[in-house]
Amino acid sequence: MCEEIPKPPARPCAKAVLALFGSLFLIALLAVPVTTRTAQLRQDPSSSLVFKTTFPRKATMFLPSYLAARNNSRDGAAVRVRSAQWIGTMAVIALLGVFDYAVFCRLWKRRRPVPEEA
Repeated sequence: MCEEIPKPPARPCAKAVLALFGSLFLIALLAVPVTTRTAQLRQDPSSSLVFKTTFPRKATMFLPSYLAARNNSRDGAAVRVRSAQWIGTMAVIALLGVFDYAVFCRLWKRRRPVPEEA
């Protein structure tokens, strides 16, 4: 005979924590911190020489835009991902999500008094 296993009750606390931190994680995943190379042209007023100055600039790009820019660059150095910052941000969001789940959904639930049945 096949007995049905009862489903555990829905946990709105866990769903709320997952929705909040899942959306933050998705935003962090799609917002890629990059370093781009920017050039600036400058000309002295008294001469006809033009100086080109190249310097790095920190920015944030949408993930598909970053992948397209990386594919289209000639030498691959025009756009570089700052992977430590990107992975670190996602790890912090995941750890805070687990911590909030443990505090608000597990520990807080244990503190509530259990109603006695007659």
